[in-house]
Amino acid sequence: MSDLPSNCSIRTMLQRAAANLILLILLLILPRLGITLEKPSLIIVTIDTLRADHVNQSLMPTLFRLGQESLTFTDAVTVAPLTLPAHASLLTGLYPFRHGIHDNNLFSMPKEIPTYAGFLKTQGYSTAAFVSSVVLDARFGLNSGFDFYDDTRDAIERTARETLAAAEAWLSKTSQPFFLWIHLFEPHAPYLSGSYAGEVKIVDTELARFFDFLRREGYWDKCLLTVTSDHGESLGEHGEQTHGFFLYEAALRIPWILRVPGQSARTCPHQVRIIDVMPTMLQYAGLSAGSMRVQGISLVPFLNSGSSPKLQAYCETYLPRYQFNWSELKGIRTGARKFIEAPQPELYDLSRDPGENVNQAFKQRDAVSGFEKMLSALEQGTRETKPTPADPALADRFKSLGYIGYSPSTVSTPGGRLPDPKSRIAVYSLTMKALELSEGGKPAEALEELARAEALDPNVAQIHFLKGSILGGMGRYKEAIPALQQTLKLNPRFALARFKIALAYLREGDPDRAEGALQEVLREEPQNFRAIHNLAAIAYSQGDFARAEELEKRALAVNPEYFEAWNTLGAIYVIEKRLDTAVEACRKATQLNPKSGLAFYNLSLAYGNAGDNGAAQEAAATACRLDKRYCK
Repeated sequence: MSDLPSNCSIRTMLQRAAANLILLILLLILPRLGITLEKPSLIIVTIDTLRADHVNQSLMPTLFRLGQESLTFTDAVTVAPLTLPAHASLLTGLYPFRHGIHDNNLFSMPKEIPTYAGFLKTQGYSTAAFVSSVVLDARFGLNSGFDFYDDTRDAIERTARETLAAAEAWLSKTSQPFFLWIHLFEPHAPYLSGSYAGEVKIVDTELARFFDFLRREGYWDKCLLTVTSDHGESLGEHGEQTHGFFLYEAALRIPWILRVPGQSARTCPHQVRIIDVMPTMLQYAGLSAGSMRVQGISLVPFLNSGSSPKLQAYCETYLPRYQFNWSELKGIRTGARKFIEAPQPELYDLSRDPGENVNQAFKQRDAVSGFEKMLSALEQGTRETKPTPADPALADRFKSLGYIGYSPSTVSTPGGRLPDPKSRIAVYSLTMKALELSEGGKPAEALEELARAEALDPNVAQIHFLKGSILGGMGRYKEAIPALQQTLKLNPRFALARFKIALAYLREGDPDRAEGALQEVLREEPQNFRAIHNLAAIAYSQGDFARAEELEKRALAVNPEYFEAWNTLGAIYVIEKRLDTAVEACRKATQLNPKSGLAFYNLSLAYGNAGDNGAAQEAAATACRLDKRYCK
C-alpha cells in the first residue's frame, strides 16, 4: 500500500498535467496570434535588385521551396529603386522623407533616427549585419544599433558566398536571441556572370548552402526568417535597362517570404510595403516597438483574418535630380492604381494595365488631383536634408555600379522646372551605356556612345563630365580639359568636375590652374577635406613641405580619420627627419589603411630614421607583401 500515491501527490500530478496541457495549448495557439513565449531570433536576408517575378522554380528553386512552406507576400513594394534609401526604410520602418536618405552615396542616416537594430539591443538581442557592397558601407549610418557591422571587402562588392560565410562564423560564436541582417549583391549590375538571370541563380545556390547550415546547427526552427529585396530591375521595360531612373513596377515590386516556425504556409495577395517587414516580424516574436513611431504596420492581424490592410504605398526616386539635374519622381500606389508625380504626371490602372502602358492622367484629372492631395498630406513632417559633398575617391568607385556622381541642381528658384525624366530616357540610356563600356575597359566605344548622347542634347553636363573623365583615364588630358570646362560652364557647382580638371591641369604642367580649380571647390564647400588634401599634394610636389603640412592638418581638422592626410604628413616628417612625429603619423596611416603598401613603406623609413631597425624591417616586409613595388 505504501507504493500507491497519496491524495496530495495525485492532486499535484493532476495540477502538473493541467499546467503542461495549458502550456502546450499556448505554444500551439499563441504563435498563430502573432505571440510567442520566448524571444525567437530574427534573420533578414536582402537580395539586392531581385525582381519579384524571378523567384520561381526555374531560376530560384531554393527560394521557391521556401515560399511553399512560408508566408508569401505576392504584392510587396519598395519605397525607392535605390539600395541605400530602401534599406534605410527597411531598418527604420520610415519613408525616405522621414529618415532623410534619398540617394546612394550622398546621404547618411541621421544619428537621432531610431532603428530596429537599436530597439532589439534594448530587448537583449545580439545584433549583427553583413553587407556585400560599398553602397552600404558603415559611413552611411545603417550600422546604427548593430553590435557588429561587417562591410569588409577587397573590391566594391564581395560575393554571396563570402558574405554568408562571414555570417555563419558569427552565428557559430553568438548566443540567442539575435538579430541578423545579411545583404547579398549579385543581381546588381554589372552582371559578373554575364546575365541578370545568372546572378539570380548564383544567389539561390548560395542560399541553399546557408539554409542547410541553419538546419544543421539547429537554428531553422528557432528563428523567424525573412527573404526580401530592396528593389527590382527594369531589364528594358520603359526603356530603362537597370533601375533608379523610373518608378515603374519592374523596379518597385519586390519578393517577400516570411518563415515563422509553427505558422502554416499562406499567400497574401494584398499590397504590403518594405516598411511593414520589421513590425510584422516583431509581433510574431512577441515584441512591439511602438515607441519608435514608425510608418510601417504589423500585418499579423490581417494575415489571421485574411482581410486586406488597404495600405497606401509611397515611392520616390531622386536619382534623376541629383545626378542629371532632371526632375525627381514621387508616387502613390494603392494596389489597383498608381500615380506618379512628375512634370508630366502619370496615372495607371494596374489591375487592367499591369505593364503601365496607358497613362490616364490627362483623362482623369480629378483622380490626379486627389492623388496630389494624398501625396501632399503624406509628406507632412518631411525631414529636410541636403546631399553631402561627393567624395571624389568614392565617386569613382560608385561609377562602376552605374552612378555618375552628384551634380547640384542649377535650378534655384521655387518656380524653376526641371526636365521630366521620361523626355530624357534616350539621353540617359546612351550615357549609362557609355559608363558601362568605360568601366568595362572599352573607352573608345564609350566615347562613341557619348557622342550620340551629345547629339541628342548638348546641354547635359554629365555627358561632358563623363567624356572628360574617360579622356583623362586614357591619359589624354589635353583633350579632357575642354570637356570638363564645358561641364563647368553648364553646371558651375559640379565639384567632381573641378577635381577632374585640377588633375588634368596638373598632368599638363599647370599647377596654378589646378590650384585655382580646387580653390573654387573650397569656395563652394569650405569643409571639403579632399580638396584641401589635393592642394597639399600640389604643395608637396613643389617641395613646399611647410604649406603641405599646414593644409593636411587643416584637412584633419575636418576629418581626423582621413588616411591620405596622415600618410602625407608621415612622408613629410620622414623627409624632414622629425623622428618621433614621423613614426606616430605613419603608424596612424597604417592603422587607418592596413592594406596600403605605401603607408607601410613610409613607416619603415620612419622607423629606420629613428634607429629601430627591427621595426623598420618588419614594416618593409609588410609593404613588400602588400605591393611588390616596395620590395626593393
